[in-house]
Amino acid sequence: MWKNIYRQRITILNKLKRADIEDGTTDVWYKYTVDNGVWYEDSARNSGGNGVYIGTYITVLIPFNDNYVDYRDWRHLSEQERAEKFTMSSGDYVVLGDVTEEVNAQNIVSVMNDYGILKCIVKHIKKPHKRFNATVQLKIEGV
Repeated sequence: MWKNIYRQRITILNKLKRADIEDGTTDVWYKYTVDNGVWYEDSARNSGGNGVYIGTYITVLIPFNDNYVDYRDWRHLSEQERAEKFTMSSGDYVVLGDVTEEVNAQNIVSVMNDYGILKCIVKHIKKPHKRFNATVQLKIEGV
């Protein structure tokens, strides 16, 4: 089971926020595909008040990639450069596999609904340091 864990294709859907666009009319979405990612689902339990609550969350591991750019820099790239690079922010989507559809502000929700449990919305990003034998550049958690 674990031998193929780093051989998963992950599609990242980055949102360029309308506040960061000159005309500011709508958000713009960019697709970027990463091979050799890791996708796994886990559950969390929390007790309180009147019972125990169980929820699932997704963890995605992205190996080091020279095309990763912090959002603060990515938003200032040209249109073509943004299409060739990727970033990671809360509110972006990550999908297990390929997203074949064109994605825009008008259809992002319906397209993501089509992917069901194979997608997650990014809630938390951890950026481990590249030292020792680290192989993971980004640890993404979402629902």
